[in-house]
Amino acid sequence: MVTLATYLPFYRIHEINEYFENNINIIKPDKAIVYIDNIYKENQKEILKRILPDHIEVRTGNWRNRNDTWIAMLKDFHTLSGDFIVVDSDNVVDSTFPKIHEKLRSNPIYTILDFEAWERNPGHFLARSRKIGDIDLDGKTRPLYAYKVFDSSIGGIFRGGSLFFIGPKQVVAFSKLPDLDLVTRVERALSAVDPWLRNFISDETLLGVLAYLMGIEEVPWTIASHHHHHGSTLGSATKILVASAHYQFSKGLLRELKNNIFIRYNIKYLLSIIKNLRFLTKGGLERQ
Repeated sequence: MVTLATYLPFYRIHEINEYFENNINIIKPDKAIVYIDNIYKENQKEILKRILPDHIEVRTGNWRNRNDTWIAMLKDFHTLSGDFIVVDSDNVVDSTFPKIHEKLRSNPIYTILDFEAWERNPGHFLARSRKIGDIDLDGKTRPLYAYKVFDSSIGGIFRGGSLFFIGPKQVVAFSKLPDLDLVTRVERALSAVDPWLRNFISDETLLGVLAYLMGIEEVPWTIASHHHHHGSTLGSATKILVASAHYQFSKGLLRELKNNIFIRYNIKYLLSIIKNLRFLTKGGLERQ
């Protein structure tokens, strides 16, 4: 049993027909589900019924951010069985993906990077990865890496980037889900973050936290999708907002999980807040 899912806000529903249908045709899942955020009117649901095909199951909510949407997806997955493949809504997997899935599905979680990022600049992911082999695809090989989901080095507190990170995330595949109790506790930690700040925490961080709490130190990844960037978001967030969001999340995790590893996470972003407040008092606001 394979469940294929994607998630997106209401204003990007055109990507379901443009890209998700292609993923269904390539992967041929037993079930296909789309999670659509920012749905709060019955008229919106009527629009979805008119434009989306019947063979795709649609689940809606007004989660207002990617992380709460992920929590809803993971809780739903516990009512199903088998493998779960979540593809970013603006990605189409490579034709070799079904073979890659068969080779990697023995891992509790693996992820996929898009070819465009691999060709442009993969250094962001390689810095925390080690090569663990090659995948044979009918005589051609694809490199296989393992991404370290938690940066345990002292320097990680002072470097940019989150201490917890799942790695590439154009596709995330689960053969083992995080326990429902664990998902619920992380959900409560996330609820401690101001709703207007939650979008400043990447879903890669949320998934990295969950993987770490599952006892996973490294997540395998390879290259097997094409990214059709939606281009609907421009610019970047200010560091003080990002730091504030992570600081609140780390406090929630400390309270819910009682794990001292989150003290380091908390200190990293407390220091970032202090640094950026000092910069602000000098008349500027550092951009991320």
